[in-house]
Amino acid sequence: MKYSSSLMLGAMALALMMVAGQGDAQEQAAPAAPRAQAPQGLTTHVIKEGKVYWVEGGGGNSGVIIGDKGVVVIDAKTTPEAGAQLVAEVAKLTPKPITHVILTHSDGDHVNGLAGFPDGLKIIAHENNKMEQMAVYQFAAVEIGGGKCIPPANRLPNLIIFKDTVSTTIDGERFVIHHFGPAHTSGDLVIEMPAYKIAFVGDLITNSVLIHPEKNGTFEGWFKNAQGLLGLNVDSYLGGHARDLDTKDSLRKIVAGNEAVRAKADPLVDAGKSLAEVKTAMGDPAKDAAGCRGIPYLSLPNIEFNERTDRNNELK
Repeated sequence: MKYSSSLMLGAMALALMMVAGQGDAQEQAAPAAPRAQAPQGLTTHVIKEGKVYWVEGGGGNSGVIIGDKGVVVIDAKTTPEAGAQLVAEVAKLTPKPITHVILTHSDGDHVNGLAGFPDGLKIIAHENNKMEQMAVYQFAAVEIGGGKCIPPANRLPNLIIFKDTVSTTIDGERFVIHHFGPAHTSGDLVIEMPAYKIAFVGDLITNSVLIHPEKNGTFEGWFKNAQGLLGLNVDSYLGGHARDLDTKDSLRKIVAGNEAVRAKADPLVDAGKSLAEVKTAMGDPAKDAAGCRGIPYLSLPNIEFNERTDRNNELK
């Protein structure tokens, strides 16, 4: 699914004026034993020894896939320093160079660490991810305290995903890359590795902010994405901030929890309750958090209030 840059910029501008909120936590599966604790504060976990790992800390979780001659990294941490730490951690696993980075979405804690990576990389992302990153520069010029949390200008995606599914082989390893539509952002990618029965899903599974309306993410779209994830032939999922791998059973529990939010919020909206009344009934905090650029993090009840209200006001 595609969105014009004007629509995306308009959505981001609108988000700067919305009420702040905080994303709800997600339930995770049973813990897996870490491989090692690195001096930099990163923890590397084994998925398949010598081939596939995930690295915790320094921002969003990262995947590391060791191919025949090089390495593919999934998501790049938050800062140039954390990105450089990830590069150093990869060097402990293999002498092979990093050649590709795949971005699950455009959030700074998954992208901005690219500034600490070497030059000449192939950076793979959805077309909407690239537009979202480019929009940050335009808004930073006018935001209060602008310039915070902006992605590195010389690390924009240079291999773009336009289709909903792309199956490709990189350095001997097969990747099936899915875009199930807007959810956390408008440019979410799911990286499935059939040989290892795992999918790297970014913040489609998260213990932080679940939906970014300012990036055209939607709660309705999240449920579509969740069904897409459940339909994959995999045994486990790595969420963007998970401490452990999720399974289909734990994902179904997350879906059930989010369905409960909708089941409680929708009748209140249909009865004409105000946003403040819905938030109070749902137990939302009086004052919610915002990100480093000052953009509000809307709670799920707030997001569902907005989406349900729009659906009820559909022109028919």
